[in-house]
Amino acid sequence: MGVPLGARPVAGSRAPSSWSLGTHLKVAPLSQVGEHGAGEIDRRADVDDRDGGECTSVGPSPLRGSGQMLNRLRLLRWCWFSWLVGGVLPACDEADTCKSAPACGQQGKCTAGDAGKCIVGSARDCNSSELCTLHGRCSWVQGTCTAASDADCKGSQDCQKQQTCEAYRGLCVDLAKSVHAECVNRCEADGLCVMSGGKCAALSRLHCAGTMDAKPEAASPCATQGRCNAENGRCIAASNEDCARSVACKDEARCAAKDGVCVATAQDCAKSSACSSSGKCDASNGTCVASSSTACRKSARCKLEGACSAKNGACIAASSGDCQQASVCAQAKHCQAQGGVCVGSGPSATSASGAAPDKVRSTTVSGLFQ
Repeated sequence: MGVPLGARPVAGSRAPSSWSLGTHLKVAPLSQVGEHGAGEIDRRADVDDRDGGECTSVGPSPLRGSGQMLNRLRLLRWCWFSWLVGGVLPACDEADTCKSAPACGQQGKCTAGDAGKCIVGSARDCNSSELCTLHGRCSWVQGTCTAASDADCKGSQDCQKQQTCEAYRGLCVDLAKSVHAECVNRCEADGLCVMSGGKCAALSRLHCAGTMDAKPEAASPCATQGRCNAENGRCIAASNEDCARSVACKDEARCAAKDGVCVATAQDCAKSSACSSSGKCDASNGTCVASSSTACRKSARCKLEGACSAKNGACIAASSGDCQQASVCAQAKHCQAQGGVCVGSGPSATSASGAAPDKVRSTTVSGLFQ
């Protein structure tokens, strides 16, 4: 039975059993074209169902002549039409049709699947797609194109233009601008905000300061400890200026950067509130310490709490004599040093509420007045 090459099945109708979308179209070889020349095509097509429904051309190979090329283009056009309308490819050379479809170049869907739909069938499909060249999703994993490694991302256009050069959960990202859920508990206080090398790490000022602005977030390691720069996966203090603006400088005189942290110097300690309030006027191992009882007796804590003697770098109440002149003992009948603090008892001792205590109690600032 001859079938015109331009024939199309009517929508909703069933094609004759002798020629369906799965038939084997045979193009007449050039020897049978006749006297009209090599460019003429035989406008008859024999129909044969014996080859399992794959559209191929039988004749001289490769195809020669404008007529045979026209026949091939008509066949491909019919496959295209069926795919666009029904979403399912006919058996007309499915592999070639998938490879010529837009989804192949864009999404890597270049392989014909079991249901006639085009799918991502291999890493080769991914490598030739825009997902790979633009976005670094070059690896084939469970039927999808994904960014499986940093190497996938580094060859992409997004890496060059947007610095999204690291792979994370199948996508290419800029880790310096990211915060990962696995690291949220350590991000605010320590700046360890993203997974890198199997552990949480700090990779940018954004992680260390909580912002790219000049003023850091109040709870960030930059604001509290002067550690504003990321280096080797952690936040460090890189300058005296960063330390000088930190809470550590204000409260503990740790105002100088050394080996990545803010440390105290003897000069900073001597002029700090730690010296005037707690007698910590000297520096040792980067922190302010009380090195003499003389410094302790000049401090506010000696007058208020009786912490007038130096011991192990701190001012304490070492004797009852330290407590006698302390403000916290003024209303106590008996006040003496116990465990480094002044404690008092007696009916004249009062608490913050005005009620008389019934047993020995601490008379430190925190115990008596707060």
